[in-house]
This record gives sequence, structure tokens and C-alpha cells, in this order.
Amino acid sequence: MKNNDIRILFLAKYAPDSINSPLPSGIEDTLYAEYHYDIYNILYNNFHDIISTNNIDSYVQKRPEVDYIFSLYNRLPFRNSEIFVSSLAEYYNIAYLGARPNIRSIAEDKHIAKMQAKHVGLNTPNWCTYNVNQIINSIPFDGPYFVKPRYGASSMNIDSTCFCDNLHDVQNKAIQFYDKNIDIIVEQFIEGTSITVPILNNFGETKVLPFVIENSNLNYNVITYKQKRKITSGLTRTVNTDRSMQNQIEKISTAFFESIQPLDYTRIDYIIDSNGEPYFIEFNVCCNLGKHAAINMAAQNIGITYSELINNILYSSLYRQNLIDSFLGQKL
Repeated sequence: MKNNDIRILFLAKYAPDSINSPLPSGIEDTLYAEYHYDIYNILYNNFHDIISTNNIDSYVQKRPEVDYIFSLYNRLPFRNSEIFVSSLAEYYNIAYLGARPNIRSIAEDKHIAKMQAKHVGLNTPNWCTYNVNQIINSIPFDGPYFVKPRYGASSMNIDSTCFCDNLHDVQNKAIQFYDKNIDIIVEQFIEGTSITVPILNNFGETKVLPFVIENSNLNYNVITYKQKRKITSGLTRTVNTDRSMQNQIEKISTAFFESIQPLDYTRIDYIIDSNGEPYFIEFNVCCNLGKHAAINMAAQNIGITYSELINNILYSSLYRQNLIDSFLGQKL
């Protein structure tokens, strides 16, 4: 198909109604709205036939007459919503950005994600899981520990109180999560440097971008949801310049990425300990694609502009799903 023939549905919380729509005012996450508008502008510059909406209900009630869905909805206000858009797209038989529901579900379960990482030879912290109200009498490895929601790849409900010195602290933190009806994963705390690694499908030729080092001003280098969205301060990011460590990270990240295909792009989080050993923590299928995000920082570091980055992700996804039959100059 030619660009002019492809009709796109753009789904996002702050999806504009048209190219001339003003940014919303009076919202907490202004930067996130700017991100959605930036993506819309790039889509519009490539494909003028776009339906843009934040109304998920309209998508549910009737099959949209489109060829491709570009969704930035990471989750919705109900359990297991992360796979909702892709599952419905499969039902409608419409191509879409990201990953199939079965791949996305691996990312959303930190237990399964770590099992997949171990399967391809990556180091992981020791971990165990507990369902809501499950009694924790002992933990099968030494502390300290880090307690967080088992499901979901965002940083919601994560703060410095997730760090626990001992079993008693874990039990108390578990109760706090249980009160919110949240199942938990308890990890052995790895002290070290937090990094995030953006990866592109790049028309079937995996491209690992430079990893980004993340430092938080909070205890234990805890990175919160609001820090990631730039709603609160305290998070600094720098692009790695250590080529030997980059080579090591590229090797293990490529192995993991190629084991979870088909997938258009992702970001893998590791902690590198004092001995230089990287430990897989989790990966995010619907990671932030904004100008302020780690993936754009990494791309710019090697001379890839923001438009080139988004176009590569978009066109590679279209190519993977047979909506276009050539790279159209977008391969990196």
C-alpha cells in the first residue's frame, strides 16, 4: 500500500482532534500531552488520513475502518488492561503498533519476564511472588529486598518504602499492597547502577541504542512514576560512553529482544552491580516515545533525529505487518 492509502487510528490520552488543536490546559502532566501531540504531528505529516481520539469506547463499540492502530495507551483503569488494545485489534484483524497480546503479557508480569530472561542466559535478582493476602512466613533468599507490584510495567506505587531490610519489613509492605488489591514480587535488592536500554526492531535487524544511566535523588535510587513523567524532579539521565559495557549490554539485550518477537520496540531495565555484572529487572513494551524520554536521548546521541526515530518505529511496524513492501528510506 502507498502512504496515501493507509488509514491510521491514533489512540492516546491526549490525542488531539486535529492538527490545529491547542494543547490542553490545567493538567498535571503537560509534558505527556506535548508528547502525544508530537506523535500526532509526525503521523499527520506521513499519513493525512488519521482518526485521532482518546475515546476507547468508540473503538470497542464498532470496528474502526482503518488499516493500522497507533496506540499510546499503556494501560486503562481496569485489571489487565495493558493487552486490551492489541487483543481487540487482533479480534478486528487490524495491524497495530507494539506487540501481540501474548508478548505484551510477558512484559506485564515481572515473574514471567524474569523467567524468559533466565531462559536466554541473562542474570536476574533472586525473586519470589505472593498473591493478595498470601501469608509470607519466610523468603527463600537473603535480604535486603525490594517489594513492588508483580503486574504492570509502569512505576505506579513504587517509592523508597519498597526497600525492605528484613522479613518483617517485607510483611508490612506486603500488607500495604494487599490493601490496594495488588499482588507482589519480592526481589533480592541489587545495589548498583540503574540503566535502561532502548531497542528497535528496525525492519527485522535489531538495533540496540546506547543505554541510558538513570540516577534518582531518592534513597536506594528508586525511580517513581512522577519522576519518569517529569511531574516531580530528582531524576537525571545520561547516555553511556563506555563502549566495552555497551558491547556487553548489546549482546544480552539482542538475545532477549529476539526471543520475544514479534515486537516493534522496547526498553529493558537492568541494574549493574559493583562487579560490572548486569541484572535484568524488567522490560517495557509500550515505553515512552516522547522527546524527553530515554529512547530519544539515546537516539540523538548517535545522530538520529526525533522524527527519524518515530518514523523508523512506525514504518518498521508497517513493514512487519505487510502494509508496505519496502523500507521507504526509514531503516537505520
